[in-house]
Amino acid sequence: MKATAQKSQQKTCPLQASGKGAPAVEDARRGAGVLRQGRGRTGLAWAVVLLVVLSLLSACTRSPEAQMARHLDRGDRYFKQEKYREAVIEYQNALRIDPRSAHAARQTGLAHFNLGELGQAYRYLLSAQELDPANAEVRLKLGAILLLGGRAEEARGHAEWVLERQPNSLDALVLAAAAAQTREEVEAALQRLERVRGDFEGQAKYHLTLGTLHLRLQDAAMAEVAFKAAVAREPRSVEAHLALGNFYTSRGDTAQAERSFKTASELAPVGSPARIRLADFYLLLRNPDEARRILTEVTDKAPDFLPAWRRLAELAFAERKWDASVKALDAVLKKSPQDLDARFLRGRVHLALRETTQAMQEFQRVLKAEPRLAPARYQLAVAHLQAGNLQQARAELREAIAVAPNYVEAALLLAELNLQAGAPQAAIEDLTGLLARQPGALGAYVMLGSAHLANRDPAKATEAYRHFAERAPKDPRGPYLLGVSLASQGRLADARKEQEASLALAPAFAEPLGQLVRIAFAERKPEVALERVRKQIGRVPSSGALHFLLGQVHQARAEMRPAEEAYLKAIELEPRLTGPYLQLGQLYAQEGRYEPALAKLDAALSVNPRNVGTLMLIGVTNQRRGDTARAREAFEKILAENPRFAPAANNLAWILAEQGGDQERALQLAQLAKELAPDEGAVSDTLGWILYRRGVYQRALALLKEGATKLPDNPEVQYHLGMAAAKTGDRELARKALTLAVAARSEFMGKDEARKALAELK
Repeated sequence: MKATAQKSQQKTCPLQASGKGAPAVEDARRGAGVLRQGRGRTGLAWAVVLLVVLSLLSACTRSPEAQMARHLDRGDRYFKQEKYREAVIEYQNALRIDPRSAHAARQTGLAHFNLGELGQAYRYLLSAQELDPANAEVRLKLGAILLLGGRAEEARGHAEWVLERQPNSLDALVLAAAAAQTREEVEAALQRLERVRGDFEGQAKYHLTLGTLHLRLQDAAMAEVAFKAAVAREPRSVEAHLALGNFYTSRGDTAQAERSFKTASELAPVGSPARIRLADFYLLLRNPDEARRILTEVTDKAPDFLPAWRRLAELAFAERKWDASVKALDAVLKKSPQDLDARFLRGRVHLALRETTQAMQEFQRVLKAEPRLAPARYQLAVAHLQAGNLQQARAELREAIAVAPNYVEAALLLAELNLQAGAPQAAIEDLTGLLARQPGALGAYVMLGSAHLANRDPAKATEAYRHFAERAPKDPRGPYLLGVSLASQGRLADARKEQEASLALAPAFAEPLGQLVRIAFAERKPEVALERVRKQIGRVPSSGALHFLLGQVHQARAEMRPAEEAYLKAIELEPRLTGPYLQLGQLYAQEGRYEPALAKLDAALSVNPRNVGTLMLIGVTNQRRGDTARAREAFEKILAENPRFAPAANNLAWILAEQGGDQERALQLAQLAKELAPDEGAVSDTLGWILYRRGVYQRALALLKEGATKLPDNPEVQYHLGMAAAKTGDRELARKALTLAVAARSEFMGKDEARKALAELK
């Protein structure tokens, strides 16, 4: 490239001096002397000549070829000095002049790779491969990135391409070994490395690869020998100490692991992956403060090392410290505006803050640069779902699965959306295919069971749940779900047995106890239900959920004082539960005890004005008596103190939606409540009804089904379900739900509409 540039300069710039005494330059000097001596027209003529010569010389120094050579030379110097950020700027300037410069593309990709910016590295290295297909270094770096992205076959293809041309390339052998998938492939890679032991015995990298392969064959003893050999061969090898630290971590020897990680960290520069690994080790030990201290030290001493900023942002994100996460991401994006990892995490922060439009923009920006990035497709689908755009959400999930067929989270969410859209067969087909490829995807068995139930095939649902229970014998959801499917077939004795097994695994798990209560009431044995709940509370007296269930049993038995006591105890133990507040409000409404209840609550509030439980009860009681202004005031006070208190967010969302308030805020609050309390029936009902009012019927129906399942005796919830079912064409479900709503003795807002809708269905 440089030789070509020089040749071009000689051709287009004949005035450029190649050394002292070049004719054009000497003429210019003589002209300057004459100018100093000259008079009149002769002096003016020489001035013009001099200006022309100087102008041509200046033009030559600004020629594209000269600029190109200067940028490449500077970039190479920076790269050699490991000033990769500065090198990237120079190489990108060169690419603006000549976008087809293989050297500039390759070096830009390598610089990004060394900075840990793999998304940018991949794009430039891919371009470099197209421009220079025979470059082995580019192939190997591309393979390493592909391997990290889970595309092992493509990575191995790059390694084998290099090995065909350079059979003893250690880097290619290492990449091929890392890309081995099956046991047979791992054993073959090990044999291949043993054949070249004589060539690489003295190199740490060789022994590190051997150790990794032995680990994958579950030969810990040989792996330890290999990792120690790597350290012995190169005591100052950062990679060797890191590998030994990882090995000890996998063995549970945290003391040895810490020593190895600290040694690697001390040997490496401050801004290095070794420091990041040490921070990750402390995160693994659940010591985020020490991890944060290390990362902050790196960002203070090596502010250009962006991976430390990214990890700080990720740590803050995990701790829901959104402002701190944004601050760290801003530091990354200020230095590298196209950083895809930072853009992706910034989008997730926007999602968490319910800033849906901004989240979509960030994910779309990432996908514009890297269309095959499946996690970005998935998060964009979540953003569309947050905005109520179900069709777009499904489309993005299908794109994600097309790129990454084994992307479990995307497949499960798509199946869930298909179920909500009334397409259980599509969900069944997708989930069956996923399980054929990924039999360890336990969540898929749970979703498959739900799909079979929706498809009115409880026997196949039972089979799916049984597979889940067999593969996760310590997970209480297995027997619980089995019990639910067995009860749907009328096999109550078998269902009872499974629910008891679930409680034996998790004594505080309220759902199986709720199923046992339903079975007892179905068998007209309310005293059995009461005794069973009391027995379980004796085992787990600190569970608010169990006390809530106790209150429901008392209320079903028309024992109002014990019900009230149980609900109050549930709130005392777990203030974040939504159900007890609502049931207390309903209880006070049934008895007309608003004023005494409010007087008691106001007295409690005077003692502790910021007590969330008291404020919540004041809000619920006022909401029940129709004083929405006072109810809203109480909920706003709670959210000012605790913006993530689900019960207040849920009830305020309901008031705003029903009383003509800020509808966007109502939706945001309802979505927040659902995120914080996903298993609460009242929360599902609120969000579902808001979406129904907005015309998002399929999503609304799924949520309202959840609410009705959790609150089967609430006529208002049944009314909501019936209306949504009617809109989606499920007339049978609509008739059933509306009949229950209309038959209820209690009055509720919408009962007349329920009667009218039921008459039309009949």
